[in-house]
Amino acid sequence: MAIEPRLIVLESDDQPAGPCVVCGNDIPAGEGVTATYQGRTLRFKCPGCLVRFEFNPERFLAAQDQACCNGSHDHSPASEWRCD
Repeated sequence: MAIEPRLIVLESDDQPAGPCVVCGNDIPAGEGVTATYQGRTLRFKCPGCLVRFEFNPERFLAAQDQACCNGSHDHSPASEWRCD
């Protein structure tokens, strides 16, 4: 019996532009890393952001749900991490 992983990496080629869940940087269309987690499609700027998310996913999802600043940050409010 196989256990399905909680985070499933998808192809990013057909994904639209969007912000990274971890660092908040813009991800051009078709770039970055796209994954599903608990039924949600998430975008990551780089593999390092994906690893940080895997370490503590609830931290980043909680910040996404709170929308603390109506976009006034240039980074994720859950993270001091910046991916350049």
